[in-house]
Parts: sequence; C-alpha cells; structure tokens
Amino acid sequence: MSMSFEKIISIPGLSGLFKMVAQMRNGGFVVESLTDGRRMPVSAMQRIIMLKDIAVYTMEDDMPLYDVFKKMKEQDGLATGVSPKAEPADLKATLKKILPEFDEERVHASDIRKMFIWYKQVKEIVGSPEAEAAMKAENEGEVLAAPVTAEETEAAEPVKKKAPRKKKEEVVNEADASAEEPKKKPRKTAKAKE
Repeated sequence: MSMSFEKIISIPGLSGLFKMVAQMRNGGFVVESLTDGRRMPVSAMQRIIMLKDIAVYTMEDDMPLYDVFKKMKEQDGLATGVSPKAEPADLKATLKKILPEFDEERVHASDIRKMFIWYKQVKEIVGSPEAEAAMKAENEGEVLAAPVTAEETEAAEPVKKKAPRKKKEEVVNEADASAEEPKKKPRKTAKAKE
C-alpha cells in the first residue's frame, strides 16, 4: 500500500509516526509504524493527531504542516542536516532559514524538534504528484478509509494498556458496598427420588 500524507498520524504516548492502514468495524484503525513497519490496532477511544490537521504558527496566518514540509524539501540538505538532538537555539536558527516567518515565541523547541524528526520520516511523499492529488481529494472530502481485511487484523499486534487506577475513595466505596450486601445462601436443589 502506498503512503499518503492524509493518512499519517501521531499517537500521543507513542514515538514516531504511523500510517492508517485500514478502518475496523468497531471504529478503530489498524496502523503501521513508519519507523519499523509493525502493525497494531488502535481503539476508536485512543486519541490520535492527523498530521494534515497540524499547522505551524507564523507571523501572519498559520501554515499547514504539509506546506512547512514542502519548504523543508526545497532545502532538504538543511532540513536533514540538523540533528533533532541539537540545542534549541540551533533548531530555531535552522527553521528560521527554512521558514523565516514562523512565530518564534509560540513555536517551541520541542515542536521544532518533532518537525525535523517527522520530516525525515515522510520526505519521500512530500511534494509528490500522488501526495498532492491525495491532499486535494481529502480537502474535497473524496478520500475514504479502506475496509480492514482479516489478514490485517490478524497481523496487528494488540495495544497493551494499563488498567485505570482507582481513586482511594472508589476503593473504599467498593469495600463498603460489598460489606453491606447480605451474603446469599446457596440454593438447595431437590434431589430426585430413585
């Protein structure tokens, strides 16, 4: 399956980017990591961030992230040459060369760091005719999610989630409720006479 920008997401709490492979019947998605290619299901309740919905603060209007990536592609050597582990001042200086109009007060170093990391993961598709056509179709509401296949569901690894921690009051209330409930005696059943 070819990668298209409008299907790329970030999942808070997980590093890297993912592409949506298919939509499941329960409203969730099967996603594939752009880093290692592993697939996993994502619940419909899981918070996701579509890269196509992200914009960067500039001195005038906000600029869609895709357009920022196109500017990075025009200066690919500069964009890929900076280390994401560079000092915040160096990250800002590099972005300033690529996007002089970005708002230095509202765009934090951590955001710039993510932009450079993400750009390296998606740069092959940025500006490609397929990506441009897909972005145009998405803006016109023509892109639909592909149905999930049985193979993709089986290939997906389950997402491990921790059980939510109960507050102390909830635990106490549950203990009180169980103590107040009368204990039920087991029902006696009549034995058949032989």
